[in-house]
Amino acid sequence: MVKMIRLFKMAKDSAIKARTQTMNQLKAVLTRTDPRLRDSLKELGQAALLRTCAAFQPGSLGRIEDAAIAVLHILASRILADPRTRRGDPRLRKRPDRDRH
Repeated sequence: MVKMIRLFKMAKDSAIKARTQTMNQLKAVLTRTDPRLRDSLKELGQAALLRTCAAFQPGSLGRIEDAAIAVLHILASRILADPRTRRGDPRLRKRPDRDRH
């Protein structure tokens, strides 16, 4: 049983690390992108930023701004698509001890 718990914890820790790295990449792209785009997103909280970037519709990749929008879309979509990193995932919640009264 302990080995099973360790495996799940290892997978959870890895998923959280990957999510953190992806969020750091998204913020790094924002710092290097067009100031108008950056300024339009700087007041958003993390959840709103992710939803906004995931909703971007990447077009042709003729300009650096288009590439930045495409990358922001990909990174935000990756974070939002991974259910293991969401707080609401019931598989990751601590379960109350049902044996105690």
